[in-house]
Amino acid sequence: MANDIQFRRPKIGPYFSRLRHHWAWNAKSLLTPGQALRDRVQGKVVLLTGASSGIGEGVADKLADAGATLLLVARNADKLEAIATGIRKRGGRAFIYPGDLTDLDECDRICQQALADHGHVDILINNAGRSIRRSIKFTVNRFHDYERTMQLNYFAALRLAMNLLPVMEARDEGHIINVSTVGVQANPARFSAYLGSKWALEGWTWVAANEYAHTNLRFSSINYPLVRTPMIAPTKIYDYLPVMSPETAVNWLLDVVITQNKRKLGIFGKGALAMYYLLPKTSESIVNLSYQSLFETPPADYVSRKARGENRVMDTAEGHNDSKVAPFRARDSQHRA
Repeated sequence: MANDIQFRRPKIGPYFSRLRHHWAWNAKSLLTPGQALRDRVQGKVVLLTGASSGIGEGVADKLADAGATLLLVARNADKLEAIATGIRKRGGRAFIYPGDLTDLDECDRICQQALADHGHVDILINNAGRSIRRSIKFTVNRFHDYERTMQLNYFAALRLAMNLLPVMEARDEGHIINVSTVGVQANPARFSAYLGSKWALEGWTWVAANEYAHTNLRFSSINYPLVRTPMIAPTKIYDYLPVMSPETAVNWLLDVVITQNKRKLGIFGKGALAMYYLLPKTSESIVNLSYQSLFETPPADYVSRKARGENRVMDTAEGHNDSKVAPFRARDSQHRA
């Protein structure tokens, strides 16, 4: 029967080999990072999303200079071609695969074309992402905020991985790197849509790492702090906060390519994680204090708690039914771009 429990003998030998390689590659990354990167990616095929600017552009240049073949993915074909042309002029190999990753059929097309052109992909870097900053109370009429972040940050990343995993399994070789955020540890206010998608992506990444630990397939997460990239430009308050430089962010990703470590997390993320485990209510209060301290302009259709309370008092005095004083909810479709 399908539900019968069947045991099999596990393979434990790969654990010792993985431990030996872990320390060897971490030492190489620390002592001779340039040579270690060349040793790791020379002749490898790397599919990189979000490659048209910021971290993606910097990583593409470094990997190509180290001898990798770059498959560049983003929506803007002109920007991709400019980056690929620069790589080719330096003697590197780069190919462009423009497409909109929020369309899952496009994800399939890109992967199928990449496999047809190159036979396999050794490293997949899911770097493309979308961030939305908005309080939950201002999001009740904007469910599409959650759909949009999940579509790119989670479903697109998984669609690419699922397309490429079978060939990686067949070759018993591959590395999937998913770019995440330190927000998963710190849980800052106003990022419920963004962090929900990144939590989902990290959950998949860690389960995959556990399931494939006895093979030569590796899965990694990078928990970036704020990085000075075009994605954070619309949020003006970030102009006054300490952020990581794009150059440092590029080096973080290159270190994960070399070491294949399961997670890359800075001191702030480790501290936030420790606080949430040791002093959860204190951590909650600190985040809430910062949330209350910053004013957020409400959307035009938002009805404040005070106004709702006044309306309820008036309607109750007039004998109106309570169902008529529910918070205003515009149709979600009216807000869709």
